Amino acid sequence: MKITSNKESLIKGIQVIQSAVTSKAGALPVLQNFLIETDENGLKLVSTDLEMAIKHFIKVDIKNDGSVTIPMKKFVDVVQNLDKEEVNIFVDEASKIAINSGKAKIKIGGLPKSDYPLIPDIEEKDSFKIKALDIMNMIEKTVFSSAADDERHFLNGLLWKNEKGVFSIVATDGRRLAVTWKEGLKIKKDFKVIIPSKIMNELVKFIKTNVKDEKEEMTVGLSTNQVGFKFGKTVFISRLIEGNFPAYEQIIPKTTEFKAEVNAEKLLAATKRAAICSNDRGGAVKYTLKKNVLIVNASSQTMDFEDELDIDFSGKEFQISYNPKFITDILKNVGSKKVTFEFTGPATPSIVKSAADAELLYIVMPLRAQ
Repeated sequence: MKITSNKESLIKGIQVIQSAVTSKAGALPVLQNFLIETDENGLKLVSTDLEMAIKHFIKVDIKNDGSVTIPMKKFVDVVQNLDKEEVNIFVDEASKIAINSGKAKIKIGGLPKSDYPLIPDIEEKDSFKIKALDIMNMIEKTVFSSAADDERHFLNGLLWKNEKGVFSIVATDGRRLAVTWKEGLKIKKDFKVIIPSKIMNELVKFIKTNVKDEKEEMTVGLSTNQVGFKFGKTVFISRLIEGNFPAYEQIIPKTTEFKAEVNAEKLLAATKRAAICSNDRGGAVKYTLKKNVLIVNASSQTMDFEDELDIDFSGKEFQISYNPKFITDILKNVGSKKVTFEFTGPATPSIVKSAADAELLYIVMPLRAQ
């Protein structure tokens, strides 16, 4: 195999696939590598940790066809520190990789393609198309509410559901919930699957960097145990999470007693300040609602905080406490100048709605009064 590329193109291509290379101790050595293979579309870059896989193509000058798997960390360190833009890569029959750039010559030991796991193709049979920027916004507004590493694996992903003409994305960690939905999409088949948060975050990163046209679509392919996302020639594939997602509809209060509308930016700033003054672990921010006034309090052994905001509220005086991170996460991602809080009581779930998006809903469990 013999190819010539430029440094910037190689680095950008590697950045797309880098997250699927395993860093777990004790994993198969080949999983710390990524696969490069010449193709009619250019140079194919592939990575997998056996849970998710990414395929991406970059344009290179191909002199001789071939393939090899290369240790990711060593390759990235080498290429990033080259002085010249032109990079020549040679692979011999023993899977030894020579990287030449200017007068610099580096050799790295690789492994043959035959040692690398076979990556399945995206399932096209029941696939559907959706606007990439739409899906990016839906993921961004929900993914932070999923769990990070919960033993209940179904909480470590996002529920994707299509039912009765409504497509929904839902996330929860058991203490908070985020739901967003769209109607009228051209999705023929109903489904309900749980997709790992990891690939959701990678999808958002890719779309942000590579998709500018509001009309650009991606293809979503579902099978029994995997999901695939395709943009042009770039493909993301992930295993689905097994298990039953919580019956989140039962958590959403059917009626509420109090409503308060508040400026999201000002509340975010006040809650951030309060979080600094609360205990690091198990800290709380207390909201006291009076007529058209919100008082924000927090305290710890060494600090006390109080701030006051103008709000639209005409109910009786009311107090409620939250984990400040849950509130700041919502306010950072809601994408609206104003939000509405709806309450039933200080110990029951609160609803947070966006003034700019009627197809978005958050539920937050309050903390017990301190």
